[in-house]
Amino acid sequence: MFAHSDLGGNGMATKSLYKREYQDALEVLRGLRERKKLTQTQLAELIGRQQTFVSAVERGSVRIDSLQIHDWVYACGATLEEWGRLMDEALAPPKAAKGRRKAP
Repeated sequence: MFAHSDLGGNGMATKSLYKREYQDALEVLRGLRERKKLTQTQLAELIGRQQTFVSAVERGSVRIDSLQIHDWVYACGATLEEWGRLMDEALAPPKAAKGRRKAP
């Protein structure tokens, strides 16, 4: 079953590439790189790729698999556990404002 946000205006499932959550996930990867103060070129060298690959991933025009995520995360000095926690935080639903009740 799809969540409401997974359905486009035509009732068809929206590709994850176009969802806000996908951009949030890319921001986690970019944030790991920036926290380590690595340039795209430096990260690319660490993972054995070209700078254009890192740029394309961060823009969302290239998707990466789990092994590439592993390499990216560890090259940035993080662990998969930390990456998972950051992803959970980035993708968590917005919290309701304090003192306000949710509509039924």
